[in-house]
Amino acid sequence: MFQTFHFRQPNWEAPESLLTQGTALFVGTGLWVFGYGLLGRRLWTYGFHADPYTVALILISVALGVGIALGWRRTLQSWQKVAPGGRRWGPLTREQMLKLTPVEFEAYVAEQIFKRQGYKVFDTPHTKDGGVDILVEDEGGRKAVVQCKRYRGTVGAGTVRGLYGTMIHSGAVQAYLATTGRISKDARQWAQGKPIGLMDGEMLEALSKARPA
Repeated sequence: MFQTFHFRQPNWEAPESLLTQGTALFVGTGLWVFGYGLLGRRLWTYGFHADPYTVALILISVALGVGIALGWRRTLQSWQKVAPGGRRWGPLTREQMLKLTPVEFEAYVAEQIFKRQGYKVFDTPHTKDGGVDILVEDEGGRKAVVQCKRYRGTVGAGTVRGLYGTMIHSGAVQAYLATTGRISKDARQWAQGKPIGLMDGEMLEALSKARPA
């Protein structure tokens, strides 16, 4: 079951580190552009001469340009490890989750709940997704479908039955329902004995606050 997975520390860089990198790269890029402008002005005024000074300026300019480009690439890749929209998720209360947009809630569940438990997460298109909001895969390569419901009310048995059908149609071995609302008694009874994990708002709060191992 979902609750038995062991938490492990996510391999993310701190936002402060990324901010420092971005600032340094921004300043470095500005200096490089300024220096490149001076070099271009020199070449325009005096023409190209293969003297040591000019050659050294060209080589330094090229080396700095390559280094800055690689630095930007690394920083942008690091930012991709932060939640969609450039936001790094932390634990949220049920009321805070309810203030998210549906897309933000899906991103929150993917990052703060599943990735923190070691799952690989694959987003699905937000239209025509066949009832699948998130696809996940555990360390054994077993696939599961996740449906996210940002509700204030109660999720009934019909929703759980639909999710079970989606799981079978998708060829997954597990299904999860993540909702900010409550889950009815009938829905819980219907899910018993089936590979369906049910997470209501209270459980999502607890899972998001649990300390990774």
